[in-house]
Parts: sequence; C-alpha cells; structure tokens
Amino acid sequence: MDQEDKKQKLIEILKKLDTVMLVTEGTAGSMHGRPMALADVEPSGDLWFVTSRSSEKTRELSANSRALAAAQGDSLYASVSGRVDLVDNRPKIHELWKEIWKVWFPKGKDDPEIVLLHLRPDTGEYWDNAGTEGVRYLFEAAKALITGEKAQPNDPEQHAKVKM
Repeated sequence: MDQEDKKQKLIEILKKLDTVMLVTEGTAGSMHGRPMALADVEPSGDLWFVTSRSSEKTRELSANSRALAAAQGDSLYASVSGRVDLVDNRPKIHELWKEIWKVWFPKGKDDPEIVLLHLRPDTGEYWDNAGTEGVRYLFEAAKALITGEKAQPNDPEQHAKVKM
C-alpha cells in the first residue's frame, strides 16, 4: 500500500466519523481537548468545524494554530495534526450549515457569532480493526496469547502513519 493509498484510507475513515476530540494548547502550555462535530472532510483530508467566535478554542488557536483531531468509531480510529485557520466566510458557512447547529446558534446560519475552523493536516494516523482487518488483529492477539510472544505489528490495511 503506497502513501497515497494510505492517505485515501485515512480520509475514508474520517468521513465515517461524525465527532472528533479537537486538542489545542491551552493556558500555560496545558493541552485542552473538547468534542467537536465534523462539519466536513474534504477530499484532501482537510477538516472543517463550526464554533463560536468568542470561544476559548478560538482564543487558543489565535495564540497557537497547531491542533490535533482524534476520533474513534466502531473499530475505527484516526488522528490528524496540523494548523487551524479561523475562517469567517458566510458562503462557506451556508454551504456547511446543518440545522442541528441551531442548538448552539439559535439565530441560524447568519448568526454573526459563527466562525469556521479549518484544520489543514500535515500528518495523520489510522487504525482499522473492522471487517477482515479486525479478524486479522484477533488472530494475531490470540496467537500472541498462546505463544507468549508479542503480537506482530499491524499491516498497512490496518494501521499506518500518513504524510498529508
């Protein structure tokens, strides 16, 4: 599996997930994570989120734009890290808008408090323990238990680090 195939697999996994933990650098260098709904996953692997202009995360990202997004689904895991831009673009907000967001933005998609977060990942990683990959993992784990030896590393279908 070449690098482009691994990247596409990571993007496919991200598209199956609806929420990630977005981790930014908080005050005094502490790490601050919070669940964020994924607004969109672009074909390039870029991630989009919607947030409040006056939120703590926008202040943190204004001070340090580096962030990590980590997610877990049924037997699927992914993480990407990169830089986040704060984007105030009304047409893009309209394009991404989901009615459920009225919970946070009761004024709707024209609420002036809405701003987008655009995460441009430079690296990513995935773990796919679903389907046949999961069966292979269970086989390796059972073999390790029986032999007393450490399980062999996953194959690229199951786990890979990706340069974005």
